[in-house]
Amino acid sequence: LNILIHEKTKEKYEGCHRVAAVIVPGMIRVCANLSPETLSYWGACFKFAMEDLDPRRMYRLIEFIRTLINNKTIVNTFLETSRWFLVLKLTIFEWCIPALWCAINEYAKEILDHPYKVVREYIAK
Repeated sequence: LNILIHEKTKEKYEGCHRVAAVIVPGMIRVCANLSPETLSYWGACFKFAMEDLDPRRMYRLIEFIRTLINNKTIVNTFLETSRWFLVLKLTIFEWCIPALWCAINEYAKEILDHPYKVVREYIAK
């Protein structure tokens, strides 16, 4: 991080992309293998990472959460509720991301008749 802070603007931009290229695949692996023991920790991580920040500066994280919505495969109840748990962390941005809220609402409409009650409850939140 020290190197990224002291680099010139162009180098810093390239360095940020390198860091994102390493972190995003790791986040994808983590979200694919969530467990009941770690879910609350990851929820807090996402919440605190986005708290009091401009959504335009958090577009990579927001796009990652959008990929959780766009993943139409329902593996099991826990993973589906975990995805919605992380999506709900976007409430920090409230009205600042209207396009994403439209996408979330459209997907929620599609799965309102989900066979599991706990998933329907997360959607209703």
